[in-house]
Amino acid sequence: MPADALDVDAICDDIAMDQAPPTYEEFKSLTQWWINERCAPELLMYQGDTVANLREMLECQTAILEDNPPDTPESAFHVVLRQQEMERVKFVIRSYVRTRLAKIQKYTPLILSEPEYTRRLSQEELEFAERFQKLIDEHFDKSCLDGLEHFIRRLDENEMVSKPDLENAVMCRVKEDIGNFQLDERSDIFMAADNVFLLRYKSIRGMIEDNKVELV
Repeated sequence: MPADALDVDAICDDIAMDQAPPTYEEFKSLTQWWINERCAPELLMYQGDTVANLREMLECQTAILEDNPPDTPESAFHVVLRQQEMERVKFVIRSYVRTRLAKIQKYTPLILSEPEYTRRLSQEELEFAERFQKLIDEHFDKSCLDGLEHFIRRLDENEMVSKPDLENAVMCRVKEDIGNFQLDERSDIFMAADNVFLLRYKSIRGMIEDNKVELV
């Protein structure tokens, strides 16, 4: 190798060795919860601690790069790789949040009225949902409801509230040995680690929350 050539493999190895195991595991975890959120018909529990830790890591990495400008070709390449890794993390965080906001907008009345769903929101998401619902209510009041009798103005009747279809079929991968699992009153299956199944979401929603299966 020429004396002035970059040892790309060595720099990449340094990047890999510098990755703190907890941060790497948290990135893997959030990536899977992002996939779960995209595949699940309903809103899942917000992964607040993981998101907060990754954001803190990004802030620390940004400060380190700003305080240590590159002074050699190797260090400049090192910075580029660091920035690419940071962009990957930012992309997953942004997409995860946007996926959740889309569901919140779609099912706002249900989410705000059902404690089961309200507890799954972050504080920021709860405030967003409340503001969004207020805007929707004001829009309907001004556009059409003002001219109606009070007893037919309500938009929160059960049959008028959009709900996720928990009967949807989803692909899932088993993360640990579970054994025989009762799908419903008439059928059960044997679930072993790494098995992949196409099942009704309603049958496995509890195991997703318990992190025993993941959606694919």
